[in-house]
Amino acid sequence: NRLKKKKLLIQVNNLKKQIKNEKKKIYLIKKMENKIKELDQTIKDLEKEIAELYKKAKSSKGASNKMYMQRCMNLMKKKKLYDQQIQNYLSQQFTLDQVAFTKENIQNTLDMGVAMKQATQQQKLLFDQVNLDELEDIRDDMEDMQYETDYMNEMLNRNYDIGVDEYELDEEFQQLDNELFQEQIAQQNLNKNNQQINQNLNENSQLQKNIN
Repeated sequence: NRLKKKKLLIQVNNLKKQIKNEKKKIYLIKKMENKIKELDQTIKDLEKEIAELYKKAKSSKGASNKMYMQRCMNLMKKKKLYDQQIQNYLSQQFTLDQVAFTKENIQNTLDMGVAMKQATQQQKLLFDQVNLDELEDIRDDMEDMQYETDYMNEMLNRNYDIGVDEYELDEEFQQLDNELFQEQIAQQNLNKNNQQINQNLNENSQLQKNIN
């Protein structure tokens, strides 16, 4: 029990240190971000002031021109100093971010290792429950059933041969040809009779006209 309490106490202390370090890191990052914003605004104000002084210098001569140009030079040096300070803050912020990313990557790697170990153990337990012989028997049974099913389908779809006498088929085709020929002859005779009747009617009609 004492050993467990000691380990628990160590874990709690480590957690407190981590929380304290995280808070300190967050405080430093926010502090630098605020400082960068302040310097950036100061630089913008300096640029505006430099532009106004340069306009005055361009429109003046002699001592006034020299005075305005000197003030512009001083403000530009000041602006450059602030630019350099911003770069320093950005470098420090980048270093903190890099440390945080490295720590996060290490923690992710450790977490992934633990997860992989747990998954491997679970897979091993599941695999131990698998009966390979039983699976092989099931597969053999499935193959047998598939073979029997294919055989039954083949039997059901089998085409039975029917004996055909080619001579009888030729006779049937010949009979059909004769029937078609007779139908054509009958149609031709009917057409001739109709033409003859129409001709006789026309002649009678013409004769009647002549008599009248």
